[in-house]
Amino acid sequence: MFTVLIADDEADHRELLAFALRRFGYQVVTAGDAGSAFDALAGGGIDAALIDVRMPGASGIDLCRRIRSDPTLESLPIMVVSADVHRERITAALHAGADDYLTKPFVRDELVARLGELLRRPGTGSCRSAAAARVALAAARQAVPPAPPTRHSAARHGTGVTPGAA
Repeated sequence: MFTVLIADDEADHRELLAFALRRFGYQVVTAGDAGSAFDALAGGGIDAALIDVRMPGASGIDLCRRIRSDPTLESLPIMVVSADVHRERITAALHAGADDYLTKPFVRDELVARLGELLRRPGTGSCRSAAAARVALAAARQAVPPAPPTRHSAARHGTGVTPGAA
């Protein structure tokens, strides 16, 4: 089951989107502004984000840029869902890193179909999760200090230490 973040300053819009997604089996996390949305994303466990353009403080476009500049989130599928239909705004969102742009009002089935497609794209969904797991494993390996050499491993690697020489 996928978890989707909904970032929209309008509570009614968040609830409408959440209702639609839950009916199709998605888990939902909501945020009312870009800062709260980024904090939720940084906590992990979110597979995609639906972001409104106009929010207090940083805009949804700013949030897209911030997500794309974060190495742990850069491949997160992002769909902007906004009532703003101006071509310049749509282009700005796509240039900021949004994968898709859906205008309000939307048809629920179209929302779910387009979100499902984003989650199936290479580099997202389960593929993205596997990549994130590899990054986490590499970071964990770097964080753990190497084990001290033993007499057996030193002799095997030719470091000049021989058994009984300690």
